[in-house]
Amino acid sequence: MAEEFMHKNKLQEYAQRSAIPLPIYNTVNEGSPHGPRFRSSVIVDGSRFTSNCTFSNKKAAEQYAAKYALEAIRSFIRNNSLSLIPNNSAIFKSILYEYAVKMNLKLPTYETCTGLGTIPMFISSVSFDNKTFKGEFGRSKKEAEQIGARAVIKFILGLL
Repeated sequence: MAEEFMHKNKLQEYAQRSAIPLPIYNTVNEGSPHGPRFRSSVIVDGSRFTSNCTFSNKKAAEQYAAKYALEAIRSFIRNNSLSLIPNNSAIFKSILYEYAVKMNLKLPTYETCTGLGTIPMFISSVSFDNKTFKGEFGRSKKEAEQIGARAVIKFILGLL
């Protein structure tokens, strides 16, 4: 399926992952019966997102409204989550573990390698939800795993 037709699916997946009600679409014809021009709005968790364009068919109007809603939600998460994620926290592995359990996902696995050089450096790759994430270097295996888990959490929140 082409990317332009997947916005409704992505918005529905977001609602399910976030345990909020599914999106509700409202589409109106602002044109004539022989020259329809559809505008759609979608309600997500009580917020209404209305497209600023009209389309010749309902499907395209709903996809655009879903795209607009997803962009607004991602922007909100980016702007409000950056300050919520500390850089030097030792709890990222626990947060990721709890998230996996709550969402009924396979638990994350960690693979840590030692960097070359005189100063011991470690880097960890985290496999989670069929994706592999690589963190930055840490001074210990434990720190490298926490940094890797942080990269996964940032991805989940849409910050990467």
